[in-house]
Amino acid sequence: MLTVFGYLASVLIGISLGLIGGGGSILTVPVLVYLFHISPSLATSYSLFVVGSTSLIGAWRNYREHQVNIKTALFFGTTSIITILLTRRFLIPVIPDVLFNWGTVAVSWNLVTMLLFAVLMVAAS
Repeated sequence: MLTVFGYLASVLIGISLGLIGGGGSILTVPVLVYLFHISPSLATSYSLFVVGSTSLIGAWRNYREHQVNIKTALFFGTTSIITILLTRRFLIPVIPDVLFNWGTVAVSWNLVTMLLFAVLMVAAS
């Protein structure tokens, strides 16, 4: 049943991206985690792929209309891809699953990731 809600939420995320052109990754991660039961770390990667693919399709139309500065797009695209690859390769693997214990509660990396997304969602709204 949650999978059905996940697909419905995915359609709504697509409509949101199509209408306003942003906010997709903020919405995609919680849907992947809570409705499709994907780990937060993997969900952020999937979200980058989903939103990047959607953005690429949208950018193609603007490229054909000569509204894309290729030099700027390559600069930002290249630096973003390099940063993501380096972070995924070297930083994420050294982060422990349990960051610290607070009384009887173990604060995990997954919990911190979802809390940061919650704060980001509130700030963006």
